[in-house]
Amino acid sequence: MSTKEFKNMTDKLVSELQSAYMHFEIYKDIKMQISEHSKEMNKSKHFWSLTINAHLESARSTLGRIYDQNEKNLGIKSWLLEFKKNHLQQEFFEASEQDKFNRTPLKNGEIKNDLKSISPEDEKVNILYKRHRHTEIAHMSLSNAKKGISYFKDYPLPSSDIQELIDRAAAIINKYSSHYNGVNYAMTTFDSQDYKYIFDRLSKP
Repeated sequence: MSTKEFKNMTDKLVSELQSAYMHFEIYKDIKMQISEHSKEMNKSKHFWSLTINAHLESARSTLGRIYDQNEKNLGIKSWLLEFKKNHLQQEFFEASEQDKFNRTPLKNGEIKNDLKSISPEDEKVNILYKRHRHTEIAHMSLSNAKKGISYFKDYPLPSSDIQELIDRAAAIINKYSSHYNGVNYAMTTFDSQDYKYIFDRLSKP
C-alpha cells in the first residue's frame, strides 16, 4: 500500500472515530440536561426521546464499524495490521526529539498487545462486535427476535464502556500516527458545546 493510500485510509478511519466520539458526547450532554430542563423537554417528549436515541445509535453503529474484525474492511484492526506490515520502522522504537511533544518510543510486543485489545479476546470488544453488531446493529437476529431477546439488554455496554472503546481506538491511532507522521488527531471540535444554545433558548420565557 502506498503512502497516499495509507493516508486516505487513516483519514477515513479518523473521520469515523470523530463521528462516534461527537455523537456519543452529544448523547451524554443532552441526557445531562434533562434534570435542569425537564419542564421544557417534557413539552416535546417524542422529539427529545428520538434525538437522544439517534445519537446513541449513531455512536454504536459507527463504533461497530471501527471495531470490524474483517481485514477486508476498514477498521482499527485492518489499519493497525497495515501499519505493522508496511509502515513500521526500527526508528519508532528509538528515542527521538519528537518525544518532547507527542511521541513515546514503541516497545517490543506493544503492537501485539494493542491488536489483542481491539479483538474479541477483550470482553468489551466481544460484546460490541459479536453481541451488539452482529445481532442488533449490522443485522437483526431472526433467532433472537423470535425468542424476544435483545442483546442490548442481555449484554449491556454501559456508557463508561462505550466511552472506553472510543478512547481506546483514538489512543491507538494517535500513538502510531505520532510515529508515522507526527500527527495527533483531536476527536472533537470547538463547536461541540453548541447544543447549549438550544437549551438557553428553551429556558427563556
